[in-house]
Amino acid sequence: MAKNKRKETARQAAVPAPAGSGLAAWLLPAGFAAWTLAVLINYKAQNNFFRLPPFDPPLWLANLNRAGALLQYLPQLGLLAVFTLFALSAGGLLLRAAAGRDNKDIGALDWLLFSLGLGFGALSLLTLGLGAAGLLNSSALIALLACGLAAGAARFRADLGPQLAALRAEVMAIKFSGLDLVLLFVLFLLGASTLVLTLAPEIFFDSLVYHLGTPAFYINEGRLLAAPDNLHSASPLLMQMLYAAALLVSDDTLAKLLHFTSGAALCGTLFAMGRRYAGVTAGLAACVIFLGMPMTGLNLGTTGVEVGAAWFSLLAAYALFLFTARETAATGPFDRTLLLAGILAGLAGGTKYTSLFAVVAGLALLLLRRPAEGGRGLPAVKQALVFGAVAGLVFSPWMVKNLVFHGNPLYPYFHGLFGGQAVEPFKWAVFNSDCFARDLRAAFGSLAGFWQFLSHPWRLTMAGAGNADFIGPFILLCAPLPFVLRLEKAALRHLALFSAVMWALWALSTTMPRYLLPGLAVMSVLFAALFTGARQRALRWLFLGLLLFSGLYGARWLSMFAESQEGWQVVFGLQKRADYLRVQHSTYPTPYYAAMEYINAELPPDSRVLFVGESRGYYCGRKFSASSVYDDSLLVRAAAGSATPEELQARLKAAGITHIFLNLGEALRVGETYRLFPWNERSMAVFSAWWDRHARQLWADMRNSKWEYRLLMVYKIEDAPGPGPAPQNYLRELYLRSQKK
Repeated sequence: MAKNKRKETARQAAVPAPAGSGLAAWLLPAGFAAWTLAVLINYKAQNNFFRLPPFDPPLWLANLNRAGALLQYLPQLGLLAVFTLFALSAGGLLLRAAAGRDNKDIGALDWLLFSLGLGFGALSLLTLGLGAAGLLNSSALIALLACGLAAGAARFRADLGPQLAALRAEVMAIKFSGLDLVLLFVLFLLGASTLVLTLAPEIFFDSLVYHLGTPAFYINEGRLLAAPDNLHSASPLLMQMLYAAALLVSDDTLAKLLHFTSGAALCGTLFAMGRRYAGVTAGLAACVIFLGMPMTGLNLGTTGVEVGAAWFSLLAAYALFLFTARETAATGPFDRTLLLAGILAGLAGGTKYTSLFAVVAGLALLLLRRPAEGGRGLPAVKQALVFGAVAGLVFSPWMVKNLVFHGNPLYPYFHGLFGGQAVEPFKWAVFNSDCFARDLRAAFGSLAGFWQFLSHPWRLTMAGAGNADFIGPFILLCAPLPFVLRLEKAALRHLALFSAVMWALWALSTTMPRYLLPGLAVMSVLFAALFTGARQRALRWLFLGLLLFSGLYGARWLSMFAESQEGWQVVFGLQKRADYLRVQHSTYPTPYYAAMEYINAELPPDSRVLFVGESRGYYCGRKFSASSVYDDSLLVRAAAGSATPEELQARLKAAGITHIFLNLGEALRVGETYRLFPWNERSMAVFSAWWDRHARQLWADMRNSKWEYRLLMVYKIEDAPGPGPAPQNYLRELYLRSQKK
């Protein structure tokens, strides 16, 4: 106990003094009050954020009498516990190897968070390895989990046991004030509403296409396999391979719970950082800032990757700050904490390409921090080289995968530099448009464009209303803090520098706020440390009041979104999962699940289904090929490359295609925008002749009403023409319609 008490005292002694200000004590709060009025008046006029009553009972509370239905999720929760225990066991061993047995930078709570991050990262890379070895099956995964748990058990007494004892002592020593309890209550409201979204069946379009669609594609094949028709499959897939592990032993609910767990761990990391740099209240405030943005909960409640990316990026930033903001003299380039930061930065980059911004921000911090802190000299260059090399090594499996499958380690980017598979120019333009790519010429080519660039934070705050941009007002309210409060401690300066680089990289590359979530996580700690540490009491209470106010509205909005998507009815036992997935919802157009039920139940196990007009492959239990909207369909490419119907038949057979699934409703919805079917007269003639000879309709679900809209067909590809008339050629009809426009 005495040792733990000394560690706690040392940790508290490392907490920076409150941030100060050179302005007069009365002027600063008055200025922020005026800024607050300006922001909130405009926000209320331009955004619906304040139009919901914040104190109405949330959805989960109104259905508390049906809480017994939650027992249906016990199997997934049990498996989640197994996955988490594996991550803690394996990650704890990896942390000892990377950071050393008795690393003075790392506290007991830090040990827990870094262990989980390393453990989940290792599980993802190991699952990738199973796929590369052709062992992507449940038996191999269970053996892998068993090995990790056994290794942890073998080292429990020597390693994990003492760390868990220290963690218990540290947690028990934390004291919460009355305000802290209020912040915890707001966090509970935010988490409960997000959990309802998490437990609902997955209908998020991106998840069905590639966050879950790509893992399902690999699992059906039993191995990693090139998917040249799905551009998204070339993204770094660290979170998706975790989802693949979940799908091997369960379903999308476990995958969603893994993403939710990453959000809980992210909150733990925010709390640990805020507590270290400014106190318990700052840690809790950082959590409310981040989760209070409706955009966060809307992404956390899906099998997206944004919150997972934010967590790994935040872990990397935290480890780096532990290295750069030491009170003691800086050490050499091979410091163990710096090594840990590089590993975590590489894992962060593995979540998606934009998370590589964390690597660049880390390099900038190492090089640009003050000379007295170890920056701007040869030692800083050496440290940056080590950090970048370690991060690149950990990131390299994703580059190797793309090099093998696409001929370009960073596909679909930098084709001019690396060559390999290319994206058709029109599709590439649409892809960049959908990613809200920044037009630098427009931004810096005129004064008006430059003003639009500078005022973007204001405009995106005022307009945001969905899962990609619903930030809420609080981030904008906090934006002036780093400019008017003195950053007295190195940790706060490093937080500000890292945040600034993350924002600059984001602002120069895209205008989509969702891609800034890793940077917003770091900013949440910075803002919380600044206003909770402000010397002016009025300023502290102004921002704490605004934070509670914003957090309550954020929780209410999450509850409203959960209600509008209607998945809560499945969560609380009012509707069956299959019935929910068969019909369309606000974020689930032209539902295709009914066709998946038929395919999974009726087609032979060795079937391979070509999806036409539909890019969402998840829920298909047979091998499939589903082109993204940014890729030409295999059917169109095969017809374009064939001179006769027989040659087209041979190409499809060579690809193993036995059946075709057509979602005509989805083709009508997105076909023209994305040019799904770039036929010409010759290729359409070849295709139509082939269709008349070799296509036979097996099943259809045609419903076109206000309440139900399903235009679904499944066809078998026959080896030889069969008796009877050919099925209706809807693709030819779409082509003829397009020619008349």
